[in-house]
Amino acid sequence: MAVKFRSAGGGVKLTAILPEPLRVKQMEAVILRDMQKMAREMKKDFAKTTATWDTNVQFQYRTKPPAKPMDGRAKIDIQVGPKPNTKGAEIYGYVDKGTRGPYPIPKAGNTRAKTLVFQWGGKGSYKAKTKPRTLGSTGGGPSGPIVHRKRVMHPGIKHPRKFTETIARRWGQLSRGYATKTMSGVALASGHSMKGR
Repeated sequence: MAVKFRSAGGGVKLTAILPEPLRVKQMEAVILRDMQKMAREMKKDFAKTTATWDTNVQFQYRTKPPAKPMDGRAKIDIQVGPKPNTKGAEIYGYVDKGTRGPYPIPKAGNTRAKTLVFQWGGKGSYKAKTKPRTLGSTGGGPSGPIVHRKRVMHPGIKHPRKFTETIARRWGQLSRGYATKTMSGVALASGHSMKGR
């Protein structure tokens, strides 16, 4: 409850402003809208990391709204990242988290594998397109002649790029600004805002 004070005929008049019932669904809608907006921006950060890749990596955000009305414990979950169960997501995971090496391609015992065809000019002929903890992707890739091999030893990805960790840290900081704006919108949607009264 809030109270308005105003002068009235030589005295002061007090008017109690009684709050309306909480508009829970409208409050949830504001939070969900702003979280989805933040997720779309986060998705753009992910897309920057593969902008020059030959591999097609699809990024998405998935929303899981609360099953119960907001009671101080309900959560709205939004997950952002590569589309699960795709080849692009698998490759992104290797680059993001790194891999042990060296390891053979194809795996030992695979007698049906096709001949590998790739560009290779020897050690140092491949220029990485990404760097650890950097949200961007530059020109690069292989150089040299096309070679054919039945089997190769992959050196592994010894320097994980840590894209996901970097994006999470960045948005952990940016979300504070979003949260302040969102809470103002929630207060307005709740029916308990003093704005306009």
